[in-house]
Amino acid sequence: MPAFRTPSGITVSGSLHGQLKFVLNLATNGSKFGVKVADIVKEGYSKSYNPYIRSFKTAKEYFGIWKNFANFVKENFGINSLNQIKAEHIEAFIESKADLSVKSLQNISSAFGKLEAIMREKLSMDVDFGSREDWSGRFLANKIANELENPSIRGAYENPSELISHLKSETHQLVAELQLEGGLRIGEVQRLRESSFVSWADSSGREHWGIEVRGKGGYERTVEIPSDLWSRAKEHVEEWGRINFKYQEYLSDLRQSALTTGQAYQGSHGLRYCFAQEKYQELINSGWGHTEALKEVSELMGHHRPEITLHYLSAGGWGGGGW
Repeated sequence: MPAFRTPSGITVSGSLHGQLKFVLNLATNGSKFGVKVADIVKEGYSKSYNPYIRSFKTAKEYFGIWKNFANFVKENFGINSLNQIKAEHIEAFIESKADLSVKSLQNISSAFGKLEAIMREKLSMDVDFGSREDWSGRFLANKIANELENPSIRGAYENPSELISHLKSETHQLVAELQLEGGLRIGEVQRLRESSFVSWADSSGREHWGIEVRGKGGYERTVEIPSDLWSRAKEHVEEWGRINFKYQEYLSDLRQSALTTGQAYQGSHGLRYCFAQEKYQELINSGWGHTEALKEVSELMGHHRPEITLHYLSAGGWGGGGW
């Protein structure tokens, strides 16, 4: 069983589920709950930031989210211990939940905010589960929730090609292109392997190049991408075994490139907005109807509900195609 010793000298052991249950016990005062606000303030915390969960309902809700997350990171990243969790894993989890309601997304962000506070204050662990400044980690849930509540918020980059060309790292350019041309979530890029790359010929003999993606809930889809991008990505994975990049460095590069090119920073998720809008318009221009085009883009993005994809389109101010 996994085990580690915290800086405060506490040994945490067992499965990730078990470790999270241990953390929950710390936060609920041994499942007694009822920690008073006055006592929280006496300990030097505020009502908004503290390592305690004061109600059974909240504890049940947060622990359910944590357990769901534990299953996700074990299956997708091989993580089985609390001290292995990083902001990028939380963001990948949130991306897989991006078709949830506003309230559910806000609850997910709050659940990880509380987990971060408990690990910092009760276990003295130096953890960072994201920043509101760049909408990373847990704050991606807040960004998506804000955009769902305010359709006028623009989620896409104004000039994604220019953004990508100004990225300092060639690998970061590759990641960004995969998100722009294939609509991949960041976690899906991280999980690409040699077997992900496929090619085929259609009935007319025309060759196609694509990526088989395993997304939310094991849902599989094949996304076609340009042959040059397919070759470069395949060669990279053959050399490194995966797309070899560090998530936070990728976000920093995106932020700097957005600044350099005079665009609003939209995080990595903004490239999926670009994909949705460009693919939808491409289909409309080819004679597809709105409903059919929306359904096709939904499937390409790995969404289970077309109305979520509709948000990706309306957030960019797209009103064509018979809307």
